[in-house]
Amino acid sequence: MAAITVQRPVIIKAIVTEAFKRLYMADLEDAIKRVDAIMQQIDVQVRRFELERQVTPQQTRNLRAQLELERQRQEATKMELQARLREAQDLELNSEFTQGTIEGTVEVAVGDNLFDKISRTEIIVKDGIVLEIRETSASPLITPAGR
Repeated sequence: MAAITVQRPVIIKAIVTEAFKRLYMADLEDAIKRVDAIMQQIDVQVRRFELERQVTPQQTRNLRAQLELERQRQEATKMELQARLREAQDLELNSEFTQGTIEGTVEVAVGDNLFDKISRTEIIVKDGIVLEIRETSASPLITPAGR
């Protein structure tokens, strides 16, 4: 029987513990510090261009515009990280928190219900230990043609 291996998304969910919350908040705080450092570098570059004046006024305006655009992107990133940090502080212990998605593989063969094979899959972890793997079956309203 013919079969192929296909990829499907697998959602990773963590059970919120004090340790998880502490590590997650520390990661967010580190990311905010990295963004702050990038923004400081941009500010230094802007000042350096203004002081050196080794480029034409048009080049200076273009460089300043590019640096300002990058600074705005970094500021938006920082605001989003700060919002996530506030949300992290409010996470309830023992609740489920979606950490992200990874790609998993599944073998599909002739005669399989494709929707069941690529259904929503979740891995539930607590402090890094897999507690449960959930596979949600396809909706009963979705059936292969001709059946």
